[in-house]
Amino acid sequence: MNLLTSYLLALSSLLLGADPGVHQPGNDALQPGEWLLFETLDLQLTGPCYDVAFYQDDIIFLKSGEETLYLAPIVRPDPSYSRPLSTNRDISCSPAALSFSAGFTNGYYSRPEVGNEQESMEKIFEMSIEDDKVSELSQVSFSKDPSRTLHPAISSDGSLMVFSSDRRPTSGGLDLFVTRLTADGWSKPVNLGESINTSGHEWFPFLDKMNNLWFSSTGHSGYGGFDVFVCPYKEQEWGLPQNLGKVINGPQNELGFSVHPQKQVALFSRTWTSEPKGMAIMLTLNEDALDAAGIDGVSARDIALVMQGMADPASPASPLPQAETETEPETQAESIVNANPDPVVFRVQIISSLYENSFPKVFVDGKSYSTYEYFYLGSYRITVGKFDSLQDANAFRLRCLDSGFKQAFVAAFRGDERETDSSVFK
Repeated sequence: MNLLTSYLLALSSLLLGADPGVHQPGNDALQPGEWLLFETLDLQLTGPCYDVAFYQDDIIFLKSGEETLYLAPIVRPDPSYSRPLSTNRDISCSPAALSFSAGFTNGYYSRPEVGNEQESMEKIFEMSIEDDKVSELSQVSFSKDPSRTLHPAISSDGSLMVFSSDRRPTSGGLDLFVTRLTADGWSKPVNLGESINTSGHEWFPFLDKMNNLWFSSTGHSGYGGFDVFVCPYKEQEWGLPQNLGKVINGPQNELGFSVHPQKQVALFSRTWTSEPKGMAIMLTLNEDALDAAGIDGVSARDIALVMQGMADPASPASPLPQAETETEPETQAESIVNANPDPVVFRVQIISSLYENSFPKVFVDGKSYSTYEYFYLGSYRITVGKFDSLQDANAFRLRCLDSGFKQAFVAAFRGDERETDSSVFK
């Protein structure tokens, strides 16, 4: 079996819950969760912080009764074998709010900082690490405004960072923003848009070695509390969020998901909203199951790919029946334009993107529609349809919602400009 065949069989088996190899007598076909082994870590975590993260060959955790971070070996995650993260400075923060560039020489983390008016607010700091010692901490430039900035996630090459913030523009709660490292320092943060951010909270972003974005959210459709989602990274942008499914997510809160950059190991924590209870969980590949299925090759045994294969499909990204390209829904726009050079028209906004011309066409009810794109508040907004009446626009919005565009809403325009006067909706 060649590598490509193994890889395709692995992904298809994960999506369909079937064993891609020769069926073993007496064994039922493997279900998606059986590709993974779950281990609850006995790190004596007593809260309020139950999350964990990776540092080189160790797991970072906040030791019970201590106010500084400790390391325990991945191969033996036991407090008895732990040591402080730093020998010259106490580092106290949520472990999943720590992020390291390749080589673990630079780190970023968030902590509460007292402002001029004695108000405590989270800010992001940078540090360098060498021989178990950390440098003086420096607050990153974009974190010096009045907003909250927390949970940094740095890419492996250090070129971009995703973080949570309540800065404007926001969809509500804490949104995810991205900033890029330039010759002049970190760029102005940009909201990741309404396809990723919701009216709830988006927390604990994580970028794996391929820059796939993992995060926890209360706003997307899920199984309860915070669920873990993944946005595949392709051609310099992130796709739609996909829920990791009920194998990982449940009625509790699943937080702080991360994947080790070299090892086939992942971490996340689970907490209960109704009681002070939580646990840290480590995921490894079920090598016996993979062997029995005849799945070989390094890429086919990548835990990040396995997790993505288990994820619930993102509705708009799922293959839909091809249809003849349909132009924008019929309107009376031409006759109105002749009578009024600047009439108000309504479009259904369905998604946002950091990059221009990301979605020239989309599918609604299995039909292909051309999109209209405009730039607003730091990102490109993608709309579908063009209607003279609000009633027709709202009817098409319901079709968009049914097709998986859960953030769809009606926006008004005069010519090429967004109309913000609310009276046009009356």
